[in-house]
Amino acid sequence: MNLARPRLAVFALLAGAARLVAQDGGEPKVTADFGYVSRYVFRGIERAGSSAQASVEYAADGFRGRVWTSRPLHRGESGETDLTAAYGRQVGEKLNVELALTGYRFTRPAAGAAASSVEATLSATFASVGGVTPSIAVRRDFRLEADSVQASFAYSVALPQLGAFLELGAFAGWSDARNARPDAAGPRAGDGYGYGGGEARIPYRVGAHTTVIAGVQATTTVGRGPAWPAAGRPARSNLWLTLGVSFDF
Repeated sequence: MNLARPRLAVFALLAGAARLVAQDGGEPKVTADFGYVSRYVFRGIERAGSSAQASVEYAADGFRGRVWTSRPLHRGESGETDLTAAYGRQVGEKLNVELALTGYRFTRPAAGAAASSVEATLSATFASVGGVTPSIAVRRDFRLEADSVQASFAYSVALPQLGAFLELGAFAGWSDARNARPDAAGPRAGDGYGYGGGEARIPYRVGAHTTVIAGVQATTTVGRGPAWPAAGRPARSNLWLTLGVSFDF
């Protein structure tokens, strides 16, 4: 699908984010997450079947660092490890902005797919309107020469009988790459596609530092061409379950 590419907006927003860097206060916080997903889906594309996932994040003074990994439970599928460094700050009373840099590493990339890449992200989260919290993120993957834009919406419903909240989310995005198969022989393969989906999950606090989380997610893609399946499975729609536990200190 050949739609207008968001490259100019990506570069303009990433450049403008440099002006927002300033120190914010805040106590250091460490969060460790461990979970299971019946499928691992990334921006509408299924990268692996059932997988175990884990992450550790440290946050302080507006900065955060995160290590995240996904390990498939079936042989022959690709695993993934991501390293993220980010800085965020509050701008006024109704906007939070974050600039992040993420490195991706894959253990068994498909033929022609990148074994590693680096991506910059600028995200903005706005104040809640009628209980709905909107956010938008623009991304630039330097290895794939890919630009992405995603809009998301979050909403919480109180469940007083359980002493918890039902967290609902919806998102839609577009990703466009000039070099979707950077390690393949021959000319570069470009491709772009749209995706959207939603999720519902229930985080349940079971202790001073422990939260158990269960959820379901669904996605679908539109206009996905022949280049992107090299980076994942060809299914255009997915539905999967998530189970996990989170510890914060």
